Amino acid sequence: MKFEARQFTRSGVIRCKATVEEVFPLLCPKREEEWIPGWECETVRSLSGYNESGAIFRTTKPYGTELYWNTLEYDIDRRRVDFLIMAPRLYMFRFRIEIAAGDDGVLALTFTQTFTSVSEEGSALLKRYEADDFPARLKDLEAFMTRHLEEKRKTAASTP
Repeated sequence: MKFEARQFTRSGVIRCKATVEEVFPLLCPKREEEWIPGWECETVRSLSGYNESGAIFRTTKPYGTELYWNTLEYDIDRRRVDFLIMAPRLYMFRFRIEIAAGDDGVLALTFTQTFTSVSEEGSALLKRYEADDFPARLKDLEAFMTRHLEEKRKTAASTP
């Protein structure tokens, strides 16, 4: 029997009252350790140690699957971050984040992920991921980011 790759795309938006300059550096697998509870990341290749075009990161926590993140685009001027992420022998996915600024000082960060399995085991995992409550996961990220930005602002305001 021939393997048939499974593929699906999901998209959602998180919002936060912030500037692009405050949020953009947080869109980095390494910096996510600062604001996402339980997140751990190893920098495999990066000149700065943080996100940049061509950087590669490795994560296993909090989800338990080994993932390699290759940054295809990290462009604050275009307000876009684009990753190709691979779970070896299981699946790969494209993860794009686009930022739009509203007139009210609220940013809308659109997260779009397209998953494609590369094995039967990967297809089984993707079937579970497809059933995940992605909106709830994004709501958690929105809360984590908002709390982090508020704490950062409070610390900056109290520092002489």
